[in-house]
Amino acid sequence: MGLLDNLFGKKEASNLESPQETETPQEQINMACAALLLEVAEADYADDPKETRAILNALEKELNLKRNEVQPLLERARAETAGATDLFPYTHLLNQRLDHDQKCAILTSMWRVAFADGNIDKYEELLIRRAHDLLRLDHADFIAAKQAARPTQI
Repeated sequence: MGLLDNLFGKKEASNLESPQETETPQEQINMACAALLLEVAEADYADDPKETRAILNALEKELNLKRNEVQPLLERARAETAGATDLFPYTHLLNQRLDHDQKCAILTSMWRVAFADGNIDKYEELLIRRAHDLLRLDHADFIAAKQAARPTQI
């Protein structure tokens, strides 16, 4: 059962207890954030260690996780989101559980991942635009997040 099933609480007939029942709300938020950041890194179809480091840093900073917690979270997100084609389940959960400032912080982190390799790919920007819309943020939030994430020199 993947993350999408977990978020919506779907159970397989053979499962007596769904993973969602065993995950805390914070663990679900952590997974949704990790999934969104990972989607940005994978949008340009290039595996760049700089983007991976940016994801790990964002998870550590924004979710207040310890360094030894972020790598397993990222690996789990990578396994559970393989082949995902829709951002809605992640953003839906975040809309339910995060306030405006927290969603803006995640959007800024998405931009940081995109900027990490020194090149904003058109697919990365498109994905961030879609996430921004699904997170129900204003265009001003989109611009502010991009400016806050922009490195001083590119």
